[in-house]
Amino acid sequence: MGPTPEDSQSSQPHVLIIGGGIGGLCLAQGLKKHGISFTVFERDPSPTYRTQGYRLRISDEGYTALETNLTASVLELYNKSTAEFRPGFSFLDPVTAEALKPEHGLSEQELRFGMAFKEYSILPDGRVQVTFENGQTATGIVLVGVDGAHSRVRKQYIPEHTQLLDTDGRAIYGKTMLTPEIEAMLPSALTSNTTMITSEDPHMSLFLEPVRFHQGNPKDLADHLPDSKDYIYWVLTGRSGIFRATNEAHTDSELFALGPEEVAALSLKVTSTWHPSIRALLEYQERTMVSFISYTTMSPNITQWEPSQITLMGDAIHAMTPAGRGANTALKDAGVLLECFREHGVGIDAIGAYEAKMRVYGTEAIVGCVGTGKKMYGQPDFEAMEPLQ
Repeated sequence: MGPTPEDSQSSQPHVLIIGGGIGGLCLAQGLKKHGISFTVFERDPSPTYRTQGYRLRISDEGYTALETNLTASVLELYNKSTAEFRPGFSFLDPVTAEALKPEHGLSEQELRFGMAFKEYSILPDGRVQVTFENGQTATGIVLVGVDGAHSRVRKQYIPEHTQLLDTDGRAIYGKTMLTPEIEAMLPSALTSNTTMITSEDPHMSLFLEPVRFHQGNPKDLADHLPDSKDYIYWVLTGRSGIFRATNEAHTDSELFALGPEEVAALSLKVTSTWHPSIRALLEYQERTMVSFISYTTMSPNITQWEPSQITLMGDAIHAMTPAGRGANTALKDAGVLLECFREHGVGIDAIGAYEAKMRVYGTEAIVGCVGTGKKMYGQPDFEAMEPLQ
């Protein structure tokens, strides 16, 4: 297949964004808001290709980035579609269940699916040309890699400057719909606010939060968003050996090969001694929407390199232990990069300014998540983690 329309010469700077996740889309909305040409390339063939849609808690910092990048109409849609927030945080004992103290979218030209990044090259005139797995190419003045912790853009661009580490944390992510019948079975804390249930032997945790959609007029949202029903988001976390021993698996590969029904069964097996009222959350989970994942993190030493036409955002440069900061830091990336483009123009000067700021807050975020990881599943120190290719 030949070049795409983005290869044509243009006097307007064109930004190539690899990855249509939260950071890439936030940047795209900001570029669109300020009339800067761009295209987002997402490897998934469609928005509904795989199970997605777990809740995100947006911090003040993340919301500031959304305010910066979103148009007034899109920000209004965001505010109307967010779930109800109930303040407070509960801690429960897993065995007794007692409380412990203590223009709304992007066009088909702007967002293209089925475009898996293969490699990039710098043309004689200084522009960046990207080649995709399907043979198509695209050309722009800068390339932004927002393609996740295993970023192909990063591996080509700065493989020697970053190190992705295995935290030995493994997790089962799931959803349980909040019907009146299920709500009656659960402790009130589980349906009231964010709750952490921690087991010391073995060291595991169940983090959960009810997600309720009560804000806004559903008629206002019907044309833009699918029907959203209340549910509890939950994540069951432990070290890899706990899940392997429970499932009689010898390797992580065997666990990652499990289908949704098998992962759901594993969540029940590993919590077999927990209180029935807590296990009800897992017994009535949506078994098609459960997944088994690993936790990775970047080394906190984001070293300096000479800025160029290429840059990175989100997990592609500062992957971190899940602690409510990853998505918000990616949103901050989008806001900071947009402001640098507006101040310095779309080019290397803007990228250098963005990267200088990102190294500081990105490192702080990586280090800041360590304490949460230790509480959730006994995350080891960085020095004890195994590097990943």
